[in-house]
Amino acid sequence: MPEAAAMTDHRFTRFSPLRDIAVQGRFGAGKGAPGASFSIRHPLSIVTVIARAGQSAATAAALKLYDAQWAGPDQYFVLAEGRGEGALCRELKAKLGAAASVTDQSHGRVVIRIAGPKARAVLAKGTPVDLHPDEFPIGKSAMTQMAHVGVHLTRVGDDVYDLSVFRGFSESFWEWITEQAEEFGYQVV
Repeated sequence: MPEAAAMTDHRFTRFSPLRDIAVQGRFGAGKGAPGASFSIRHPLSIVTVIARAGQSAATAAALKLYDAQWAGPDQYFVLAEGRGEGALCRELKAKLGAAASVTDQSHGRVVIRIAGPKARAVLAKGTPVDLHPDEFPIGKSAMTQMAHVGVHLTRVGDDVYDLSVFRGFSESFWEWITEQAEEFGYQVV
């Protein structure tokens, strides 16, 4: 397919940069149940939305029906699974109009999910964010650094967290985070 056609073809396939790195299996210490499991949320549509001056309330209200995660003052990451190439971005641009700037990040970010009884202990090795459930409830997000990599961290369930990193750092971050889980045993699913 010619390059120009690939850019406009809505069936264009996104490849995870971790497809050859995140090998399924059980790793690390112990023979019993792993303390943590890792998965890659892929393919996933990811759109950055930044409210324009004076449009904070209108932007927040328009995003109520979406999986919109806080990403800074008047900034959100909006995520959706099972959407066609660029569909979420086009939908949000149409819905928000001049109220916000909307940018597709689907090719630029990777979301790693960590779950399990030791997930919080693994994350605590690399972030100063207080992950105690009283301070970091389900649905809360934080921008932090882990292993010198900027991470958008969201608690999505009991002992379940999503870690969004820039694509270019995803391989080194994967190696670091799985190394932190070795003492508890981990599984890649």
